[in-house]
Amino acid sequence: MNLVLQYRARNSFEMSYKIAQIRLVSSHPEVYEPCDDSFALVDALLSDRNNLLELKPMLCMEVGCGSGYVITSLMLMLGEEANGAQFIATDINHHAIKVTQETMEAHGVYAELINTDIASGLENRLAGSVDLLVVNPPYVPTPEDEVGREGIASAWAGGENGRSVIDKILPVAEKLLSKWGWLYMVTLTANNPSQICRQMMKKGYASKIVVQRSTVEESLHIIKFWKDNDIEADTNDVITNSKAVPLGIVDSVRSQIQRLSFWGSCDINTTTN
Repeated sequence: MNLVLQYRARNSFEMSYKIAQIRLVSSHPEVYEPCDDSFALVDALLSDRNNLLELKPMLCMEVGCGSGYVITSLMLMLGEEANGAQFIATDINHHAIKVTQETMEAHGVYAELINTDIASGLENRLAGSVDLLVVNPPYVPTPEDEVGREGIASAWAGGENGRSVIDKILPVAEKLLSKWGWLYMVTLTANNPSQICRQMMKKGYASKIVVQRSTVEESLHIIKFWKDNDIEADTNDVITNSKAVPLGIVDSVRSQIQRLSFWGSCDINTTTN
């Protein structure tokens, strides 16, 4: 799709749903700008908005806030119905903290912003209290020596198979999440999402693909995890990769779900969340 048409399409989508407006998102040369993965993650949250409101999260957190597009969109889509929920966002890139602050101010929302690696220094304070955790991690396969570099590279450099940072985030997420907490994470096919789900299943988490999309360069999966005490630890009963859905920025997530041939088979179990 032509970039101008993509922008117009996204702008129309923003007007239909109360999410961050691209024109109000701040920027910096060393900060990752909203792209296909950011849009897919926000669409996944939108598709689950009613369930999120029923969850009534009291503490929502984003790890790796970048431009602030996702955390701002989350605050806007939940709105006053969030009943006083608190929001926290972290990023290892200090430029991203400033840009996120500017993005939130432009939209009239507020979150506590902390310049740290994942949740370093916060794990004890927030242990077992995060009801909604959102992560768009560095998932691009790169040489290991590129992981954790300063600046914009920290937004995408994921090390071998793009899993170095993801594998650090998962145990932190497990510690932070409340007993009814939900985790939404962006992954790439190269990250082996099925293996990630098996890993989380051993910890008692069910999972499902909420959105799956293909771009020219990558195939994205937005996976939702939630604690399920009744889950059977059967590592063979996990989600499987299937044909990706063509990228359609304006398509509503709900209409995509109806078209996805994999939808019936991507749940680890039949629990509705």
